[in-house]
Amino acid sequence: MLSKQEIKKAIGLRVTQRKFQEKHLSPEEKKEVNGAFSDIVPINSNSVLHWYFTSEFPSGSGIVLAKINDFSTPNLVKYGFEGEQIVLNLTLKGFSTSWARLPNYLSMIVVGFAANGSGDIVERASRFLYREANRKPFKEVVYGKEEYIDEGMREIIDAGRMAPSSFNRQPWRFEVLGRNEIAVHGWKKIPLIYEEVIAIDLGVVLSHMYLMANAISDKARIEAISQRSYSLTF
Repeated sequence: MLSKQEIKKAIGLRVTQRKFQEKHLSPEEKKEVNGAFSDIVPINSNSVLHWYFTSEFPSGSGIVLAKINDFSTPNLVKYGFEGEQIVLNLTLKGFSTSWARLPNYLSMIVVGFAANGSGDIVERASRFLYREANRKPFKEVVYGKEEYIDEGMREIIDAGRMAPSSFNRQPWRFEVLGRNEIAVHGWKKIPLIYEEVIAIDLGVVLSHMYLMANAISDKARIEAISQRSYSLTF
């Protein structure tokens, strides 16, 4: 499991890359990508999905994905929850990534290296500041028993608040239920065409929050409240 410092670093460095080098990975780099699949924590299950890397893709150095037959919302949340852990691991290893979806295909993670000029420190800093400015304010997305919000809980919620979402919708709210419990509520009404990507987005935000909570207390647990709401205890 990642430490709190590693999670903060990964979230800070993590950007959705738009322009990739057309570069084949070396055997050592492929080994690094496959190593990012280790230590994945499943959600509401004893087993993880079968994630794999393939270079057969016309962008970047290849894609990471898992085959699933059940496209129900809970299973798509699981897909995003596990996939984002891989994204954060790859980020710490120096790779660039992007969640992407093609028509009639399940969302996948494009892996590679930033195109020349799009991955330097100035570019990363600019995109980080832009992302911070375009996330909904803490007060706008948090409600409930706010008297229980301490430094640790704020770090957990901020980890979720900074998570990416399709079209930057940020379709979630965080309800403080107790000193060590937060409910994450997803979208209520959306066009059916967005169901898949936003279900995966919910898995992504839960992944950020779970990892931070577990780094703080080492006993984080996620339980489904309903199809689009989850409880995080720590």
